[in-house]
Amino acid sequence: MLSDTARKLLMVMRHSSVHHRYMPTLAQLETKSGRTADKIKAGLQELANEDYIQWEPGNPPESAVVIEGWERTKDQPAAISWGMDGSHIDYWTNY
Repeated sequence: MLSDTARKLLMVMRHSSVHHRYMPTLAQLETKSGRTADKIKAGLQELANEDYIQWEPGNPPESAVVIEGWERTKDQPAAISWGMDGSHIDYWTNY
């Protein structure tokens, strides 16, 4: 489970890379996350250790590459198929 800072950084970095086509700088991460530079670097290190991003400590944050853009959960299935197998349709048919 990721810390709040790492989760926020992952969300900001994924949004910037997908929607704006660039990775945010340290100053932009400070502004968008509301965290200090030290906490951002610790969060980036946590994301790199957990294989959410590729990033070498000492390099600027804009050199990072997002590998997985959302936090993994153990109890959540990979895909949810509502009603495809006949399950979970009682909500739609009984109400």
